[in-house]
This record gives sequence, structure tokens and C-alpha cells, in this order.
Amino acid sequence: MGIARQRRRSRPCVSGQGERVEWALEPADTAAVRRLRHQIMQTLRRIATPDADLSSAEIVVGELLTNALAHTSGQAWISLRWDGIHPLLSVADLGPGFAAGKGSGGAELIDGNRTLVPRLPQDPLAEGGRGLYLVARLALDVAVAARATGGTVVSVTLDLQRAS
Repeated sequence: MGIARQRRRSRPCVSGQGERVEWALEPADTAAVRRLRHQIMQTLRRIATPDADLSSAEIVVGELLTNALAHTSGQAWISLRWDGIHPLLSVADLGPGFAAGKGSGGAELIDGNRTLVPRLPQDPLAEGGRGLYLVARLALDVAVAARATGGTVVSVTLDLQRAS
């Protein structure tokens, strides 16, 4: 079915008008990832400064959407908020989370203090395991939290600024 819903809300914030857009991503719909990435990038392009590095943001968006689809058999929920200078993208799913401590490339993702430590895979020829590493390098901030009802929320502050 693809993208199940999109809600757009504008509300006041410190720097003027805030923007919040939400989507639901249906399980196993790989074509929806491309469409949703395009919609998110349209929103970012509309609000960001003209000289913004949208290519880095697009890599981050694509990695988070692809991971949500790859690591859960259920629906994923995506929220893009732009209330201040930088946008916040959150992706929530019902997947197993990071409790196992290892990413798909075998690298430790969570240390003993429950801090996200994305690393490249130990095997340089591994097909996977680079997504969160790229996200951590290209985003201003990455936060990972377990959902009370199961699954994980990954939130990133994108390295973009709002146009005046």
C-alpha cells in the first residue's frame, strides 16, 4: 500500500512558524521508501536555506527509512519536525532494536553505558553495517531510544538550517 498517511501541522515556535509532517510506512513496501524519501526531501528543500547540503540529508533520510523497513516486519512511523534552526527526523518501528549490541556488519552499536557507538563493520567487504555509521557522521546528533511498547525510535538532527 505504501505511505499510509501524511499529516502536516504548522504551529508557532521561537523562530517563527514550526513545521511537523508525519507519515506511516507499511511493511515490506520497498517502493514506498523511495517515494517517502522524495516527499521528505521536498519538505526539507522548501524550508532550508538555498545553499543547504541536501545530499547529506538525503543519505541520512534514506538510511533511516531503509533500516526501518529492513529490521521490522511491522509498520514504521516517521516524523519530521522543524521548530527551530535545525530539523529533527524521527523514525520509530517495532523491530528488535539494538539490545543484541551488534549491527548487521558485526560491529558493536551499543556500549556498556547504553551509548550508541556506530562503527564500520570489521569485514571491509561486508555488504551491510555502514548505515548508522554514515548517519552518525552526516547528522548533527543521533539519539536511539527503546519504545515502551517495543521497538526503537531513532532521531537525528539534520545538518540543515531554516531559510529566513
